[in-house]
Amino acid sequence: MPIYTYRAVLEPREKRRCETCARPFEFVQRMADDALTTCPKCGGEIERVIMPPNLNGAGKVKTPSDAQLSRSGFTQYKKKGKGYYEKSFGAGPSTLNP
Repeated sequence: MPIYTYRAVLEPREKRRCETCARPFEFVQRMADDALTTCPKCGGEIERVIMPPNLNGAGKVKTPSDAQLSRSGFTQYKKKGKGYYEKSFGAGPSTLNP
């Protein structure tokens, strides 16, 4: 179920005394439920705040280190010249060339 953020609807210079809606708060609701219009504690007027989704680093690709690749049994070759590769770690021939 998604977590929605709500805040109090206040007139200029008006302060809310309720602990819940004195500052923005989060509320867990089903997507099918209507948005809250009153504070669950004091009954004051509130509104839902549209927030961007939290993607937690989605789209960022973390490249494994050479040590991780080696422990996993991979072999790595690095290009040393045109068509010439030397082995950095792993099993197999020490060089590759055509």
